Amino acid sequence: MKETYIDEKDLNMYRIVPAPPKWDLQEYIVTYLKEKDNCYFAWFLHYYEKTLNNNVQGYMRKLFMPEHFADMKQAYIAGLLKALTNYDIEQGAPFTSFKERYVEREILDYVRSMRTGFTAQSIAEYTKLRKAMAVWDKYDRSYADAVLETVAAELSETVEDTKEILLGGLLNENRVDLYQQYAEDDEAESTEEAHPETTSDTYTLYMKGELYARLWDAYDKLEYTERMMLAQRLGFCFDCHSTFYMDYDDLDEYGDPKKKPIKPMMYTDIATDHEYSSANTAHNKCEKHWIR
Repeated sequence: MKETYIDEKDLNMYRIVPAPPKWDLQEYIVTYLKEKDNCYFAWFLHYYEKTLNNNVQGYMRKLFMPEHFADMKQAYIAGLLKALTNYDIEQGAPFTSFKERYVEREILDYVRSMRTGFTAQSIAEYTKLRKAMAVWDKYDRSYADAVLETVAAELSETVEDTKEILLGGLLNENRVDLYQQYAEDDEAESTEEAHPETTSDTYTLYMKGELYARLWDAYDKLEYTERMMLAQRLGFCFDCHSTFYMDYDDLDEYGDPKKKPIKPMMYTDIATDHEYSSANTAHNKCEKHWIR
């Protein structure tokens, strides 16, 4: 995605002058929750804002919304505030990890509220939309039956579903040139698969409207061991449900820990961890809840 100018005021809207005392980020949150004084959350934002800006720009690139930095940043803040109301220090998970699913939901809620026409419910669906437009563009966007059948075959969709997807792309092009962004993002005009396998992708798992709340409600009703096994198999944190962790032994150029994905565990390892006789037993335990 092309670089977009962002106003300096939007980048530094939470900067405090003079700078507040510099503590560990978690310490600001703990003190805020104990003393109920908003100044500690303001101090947190002052030192977290650089990371916050980078995260928001990451969403801008994923969702191809280069002109929405300020609004998406406010949605991110709304997610932080919702996370604060549900955060339990005793869980042991750092707030910067715990808040992630709340932030992601607010970002996508914002996206859904401002779009017109077709609305993709997840980044995986939006990626499919972009790919469809890229494939269709190869055939000069012809509506001929033979072309639509060819496009549908490349997408592994029915012709009727392909028509719906392409219509959605046309409705959205008043906001973004999907095919152009698809090509620029992948640095080549290609129709190769643009998105990874998403079995354990957060957006596929719990970022689809009402399914989000229902999924976690069902998960919370499982036994402790069952929740632990699903978290291990799907690759998310048992305590905070995040799909990444902060590697404090591997720092970026700013001295901040790098965000790394939590790798799903193999059934063999899960079986060993829970003292089951075989990987098949662990597989059956997890599969039972997926089928539900």
